[in-house]
Amino acid sequence: MKWAGWCILVAGLAGCAGAKKVELKKEAVGRFRVGVPEAMTATSRSQMIYGVRVEARRLGAWAERMADLGEKVVSRPTMASGVEAVWYREASDLILEARQLRGEAAVTVVRDAPEGKEEVAERLSGDVLEAYIEGTAAGFCIGPGAIRMGPSLSESVEIVWKGNASSVRVDFSTQTVTSPDTKTFMDVEEERGFAQLAGGSLTLLRERDRTVAGLAGREIWISIALPGKEPQVRFTWHFAGVGRDGTKPKIDIVGKSGSGDQATLEAAWEAMLPSIETVPVK
Repeated sequence: MKWAGWCILVAGLAGCAGAKKVELKKEAVGRFRVGVPEAMTATSRSQMIYGVRVEARRLGAWAERMADLGEKVVSRPTMASGVEAVWYREASDLILEARQLRGEAAVTVVRDAPEGKEEVAERLSGDVLEAYIEGTAAGFCIGPGAIRMGPSLSESVEIVWKGNASSVRVDFSTQTVTSPDTKTFMDVEEERGFAQLAGGSLTLLRERDRTVAGLAGREIWISIALPGKEPQVRFTWHFAGVGRDGTKPKIDIVGKSGSGDQATLEAAWEAMLPSIETVPVK
């Protein structure tokens, strides 16, 4: 089942009386699905599972990538049928990069390894490639498809969406943790002090507990004014994560805009957060 392209209309935005409806498209990111305003576009994206970075690239990118690596290439290992792979050096690091054409996407994996441990990295990277399935109804989602593997203790995702005609930016990131992160975005007074040292000011707009996708997190809205710069607003929602649980990673959602686009950011924020849902593992 493909979720990309689904559109829903979200009405009655919390705290935004009279706000216009925001049309959303569903995008799958790691272990979650997020409703993203049609007026915003993903500008960067990265994912890692079992310590292997994985992404879906456009089909013609491999030749360009090999040209970029040039003399850094050390060897070209033989992996599974249809898999193109190279080992290359980046400074003192030995890095495996491999890809396989799967449907309409070229799935690429990247994994580093110490000298003499190349076979282990090749086997793990091959397992991740083999577990890729088109469609994002379940698994660890990387865009057009998902890695159908159980949660690992080394998973992370990061995606950035930007407004097509505004200064609005929303970052969504997750990271598995060994223990809950109870510090990120939690000290407003410390940030206020930094702003004052720079000759500016910080205003707290909202601070409250808020549950998103069944996860109890903390929401903070601030505005920052610094000398010589346009005032900015920043919204954050932070879930501390559950230690050693890949299905409940630390989550940070950060929305930013210039003060002139605050209403647009508010509308996007209040539409996106209630739309977030977990993706089944299988």
